[in-house]
Amino acid sequence: MKLMIFLLVLSVEGAELSSSAVSEAVEQLIGHRAHMSNDIHLLAGAGFTGPAVTMRLVRDEKASGIEAGLIAIKLLEGSPAGSVVVATLDDDKAFAVFGSTFAALAKARHLAGFVVDGSVRDLVDLKRLAFPTFARGTVPGSAGGHYRIDATNVPVQCGGIEVRPGDHVVADEDGIAVAPKERYAEVVVIAEKWQSAKQALLPLIEKTGSYIKA
Repeated sequence: MKLMIFLLVLSVEGAELSSSAVSEAVEQLIGHRAHMSNDIHLLAGAGFTGPAVTMRLVRDEKASGIEAGLIAIKLLEGSPAGSVVVATLDDDKAFAVFGSTFAALAKARHLAGFVVDGSVRDLVDLKRLAFPTFARGTVPGSAGGHYRIDATNVPVQCGGIEVRPGDHVVADEDGIAVAPKERYAEVVVIAEKWQSAKQALLPLIEKTGSYIKA
């Protein structure tokens, strides 16, 4: 079983499956949207793929920034290499969940990237670190002291879809798609076929100047 999962991961990385291919495959299988809204977009680094670990923040003006920081550190340091950290704010999105220090930690721990339904800060340093970061945007103010971490590794709503711990996240220039962990093997097969067919069609369209003839 472990070997099968390992081969599937190699298949995804080797084929460089796009978020579009994964989104199409998931929709074929389960019949509903599998992509996050375009409010969440690439800010630093490049695309990535990996299993989700989640963090849900709720508004609390009496929250301890130190306590929230320690929980976040524990999550980052306890997550397996290759994990995608998916963090959500339940209220005002104009607070920074992560900045350069957490990005440096995540990079040192070999995590795959951040997906934040909220904001980040220290964009210059995030770009210098080249740590893959998707978020709604940037702000200078931290969520610390305004939000508490309500739970980690629980299902969350991020960018209009549900993400559960272990679900497979595929992020690139087009955006972010999420595949359910229990159907990941099926998603890979369909996504590879869809992507291969599309790539084969492109040169034919260019050659004939016609979608129908291609």
